[in-house]
Amino acid sequence: MLKNKGHSSKQDNLAVTAVALQDHMLRDLQLGNLSIADHSKTKDKCTNVHSWTENRSKSLKRNTKATIDTGLKKTTQGPKAEDPEKEYVLDPKPPPLTLAQKLGLFEPPPLPLSSDEWEKVKQRSILQGESMQPCPICKEEFELRPQVLLSCSHVFHRACLQAFEKFGNKKTCPLCRKNQYQTRVIHDGARLFRIKCATRIQAFWRGHVVRKWYRELRRTVPPTDAKLRRRFFEAKVTVPSKVAISMCKRKSESWLM
Repeated sequence: MLKNKGHSSKQDNLAVTAVALQDHMLRDLQLGNLSIADHSKTKDKCTNVHSWTENRSKSLKRNTKATIDTGLKKTTQGPKAEDPEKEYVLDPKPPPLTLAQKLGLFEPPPLPLSSDEWEKVKQRSILQGESMQPCPICKEEFELRPQVLLSCSHVFHRACLQAFEKFGNKKTCPLCRKNQYQTRVIHDGARLFRIKCATRIQAFWRGHVVRKWYRELRRTVPPTDAKLRRRFFEAKVTVPSKVAISMCKRKSESWLM
């Protein structure tokens, strides 16, 4: 009898372990169609929630009263504009533990990074020059498009990373293959792109000013080279002579008239 009890307990442990591994694999692969939950219970919960919302809306309609809008209570303050340079974490809460992680078969997901840890990750990304290089997925510059920083210090376009996760159906870094990474929205690529644009505009304007100054210098200051100096003074002499000839022609035409 004791042998049978020990054998049955081992079978139960193996069954629990198999179910835990299967559940962990399904959640790791993020296959939403395959679920170990009972669909009938979920349907009953949905119907109960739907009926409760309908009853709640009916009671609210009965208790509502008509009010006259005089416009005195209106405030002139509009909606507060969000800071476009604000950085925020996309997944602040860790995913729930699976049965396999609770049993110690797999490591639990890492805790959310603190602000100091995110600052270290960002500094490591800046030292590596991640934002200065194009996006590793689409091979295009970041420019002003939304940009995300991973906890492994790699940087991608937000749309490119979402498309990669959707295509692979798994949360894995495209470069280092790290699982269960954390993401944070940053704006380093947009800041560097603005600096690059401002530098190009300033370089174009300074080049225009220098070319204009050089033309004026060549027109007023005689050069030191003998040949160029001779051409410079010949141009100075020929210009007044052409003007005098044109004036004489005009006077002669007026006398003939």
